[in-house]
Amino acid sequence: MDSIPRFIVAAAAEGEGSRIDVALGDERRTYRLAGGTHGDYLDFYRALAADFGTRVPHVYEGPAPGEGPEPDWRPLIVENLSDRTHAGYGDPAVLKTEEGYILVATSNDAADAFPILHSEDLTTWTHRGFVFPEGEAPAWTATGRHVGDFWAPEMAKVGAEYWLCYTARQKSNALAIGLAKSASPFGPWRDLGRPLLAGGGVNTTGLADDPERPLQSGGLIDAHFLIDADDTPYLFWKQDTNGVWPRPLAGLLRERPELIAQLFAGEADRRTAAFAAAVQPWANGRRPMERFFLMQPLIEAALDNWPVVRRVLETCGEAGAIVEAMRTPIHAQRLSPDGETLVEDSAVVLANDLDWEGHLIEGPWVTRQAGRYWLFYAGNDFATPAYGIGVAVADHPLGPYVKQPEPLLKSTRRWWAPGHASVAPGLDGAPQLFFHAYFPGKGGYNEFRALLTARLRFGPDGVEVVDF
Repeated sequence: MDSIPRFIVAAAAEGEGSRIDVALGDERRTYRLAGGTHGDYLDFYRALAADFGTRVPHVYEGPAPGEGPEPDWRPLIVENLSDRTHAGYGDPAVLKTEEGYILVATSNDAADAFPILHSEDLTTWTHRGFVFPEGEAPAWTATGRHVGDFWAPEMAKVGAEYWLCYTARQKSNALAIGLAKSASPFGPWRDLGRPLLAGGGVNTTGLADDPERPLQSGGLIDAHFLIDADDTPYLFWKQDTNGVWPRPLAGLLRERPELIAQLFAGEADRRTAAFAAAVQPWANGRRPMERFFLMQPLIEAALDNWPVVRRVLETCGEAGAIVEAMRTPIHAQRLSPDGETLVEDSAVVLANDLDWEGHLIEGPWVTRQAGRYWLFYAGNDFATPAYGIGVAVADHPLGPYVKQPEPLLKSTRRWWAPGHASVAPGLDGAPQLFFHAYFPGKGGYNEFRALLTARLRFGPDGVEVVDF
């Protein structure tokens, strides 16, 4: 257990996939990945675990067995409703309008960005098109398979028009927040023509990485509109630094392998960290999402050892920027009446400081209920059953917010990784939570995510899920 394994890795692109040669002592294996999808890398890491004793990805292990009955979550959409929608309805934003319920959802790198669905009864849903059909994405966004990323759209009714905020990848690969408007929830949509908000992230000076490929700051994602009771608009968003630290951490472990034993107690996690250190130079040259796929087992190992990992890195002089990047604050700021400019100063309203949240919180949604502001958010790693939904409450949109200490929703036997919720009144006017989840045994980028709902009850200091 005290010896640190030393992997030797040689990798190269091979057609649409890649070839990865791995050696550890006298053991040698060659792996061929058919493509660069999350599933390809999950299969690779399962094979690597069988051959070299690294950790098996969480998606193959599932959540800890639950006790008691399954919670009363109602599945609403469990299959793609258009042949041009490929990964379901992740990050679902539901809005109740005079025309019924409108749903918009993440589309990742699909040709058509952001499916729009409609329902009168929350049971039957009809696909009504896309916010940005193929060829109509804003000029400032990167598009195309394995190139673009269109995440977390959200719609709000403001006066006589509809606003839509969303995340897209700029041509620089940095993620930014966009704004579009329409007279109808079904479009056509007029984009602002530039990011509403871009930049941000951590100071990456000193992060161990390939000097020929400097780190991006992470960018900004998961925008949310709150239109307050006095019609004041606010924008909430996440500083997306959780994608910044894994490769620098792997680089630090390559330079200082003795840290592996301090960070990780189990042999499988130590081997996982050692492999990440060896594959990091090749990972630096891959596209943004593929870099994440390559570092996913290291992320999972860090999350399973989170208190120790944070404590050790906080005392390591070279890891200051890595520790900073492990904090993903939620910001909020007032918008101008037309929604096209941010005014006054931004405020950090929430950060990941509970063990269950791990290295990130994201997907904020604020609703005013019982005279208070309730901020729902997702925490931990979206591709694993550890992902869940938390909630915090405040007396002002900008806080201070007080969290409930445990997640409101977490994985069950039937549904894994519930996340990125929105709130809308149900048919009877009572508040309902709308969120995505994976089928058991599934998880990852471009994997299908179903739309589910749960009924909420708000009290003076807390919220709970209740039966329908």
